[in-house]
Amino acid sequence: MKSAQKQLSAFTMVELLLAMGVCVIGICGIMVLFPVGATASRDAAMETYAANAADQMLGCLKYAITQNATEWDKYIIAEGATATGTSLPDDNPSNKENPTTPYNLQDTAVWSTSLGVVADNIFKHNTNNGVFQIISCRDDSPAVNSPNVDFRAIMNVWRKDVTVGAVTLPHRMAIQLNVEVSWPAALPYNARQKSTFILEVFNPNYSP
Repeated sequence: MKSAQKQLSAFTMVELLLAMGVCVIGICGIMVLFPVGATASRDAAMETYAANAADQMLGCLKYAITQNATEWDKYIIAEGATATGTSLPDDNPSNKENPTTPYNLQDTAVWSTSLGVVADNIFKHNTNNGVFQIISCRDDSPAVNSPNVDFRAIMNVWRKDVTVGAVTLPHRMAIQLNVEVSWPAALPYNARQKSTFILEVFNPNYSP
């Protein structure tokens, strides 16, 4: 007596096509997430750079203006006094920039003045008070035309009054420093991402 043999059937072409279709849909769905993740990671890195840039700028300004009364007056002019080349403006100096045409970022004639020993990677605009360029690069001696720049941003810096309750403090006593960081610097102002940071500074050398 012969034993019955179980017949094994292979996958049909329709089944293979359906399985491949499911795999392709799944792989495509995963691949779509890669650019989104890469963009989010890049944006997060740029925002971290921007926050660090603002922190560095505010720290440098605070250090500079609190050294002595002369340095305070150099950046923070008193009410009614005449502004100088280093005085911070009362409003956001972004109105000095063409909203559709970016700055010439590597022109050493425009950005030739750095903050020196305080910060050698921050460069002051020679004609627009309150406008600075900051770069993060891998060079030992940063310059506006450095070839290895990882991050480049424009910083608009201005001052505002400090108010305690209903009392507005005089400029020689306290000031609010405002820094707007916008990036990528190569884009026009209207196309850049922007973040604003604030620091209130009280003059340790103030005497009524």
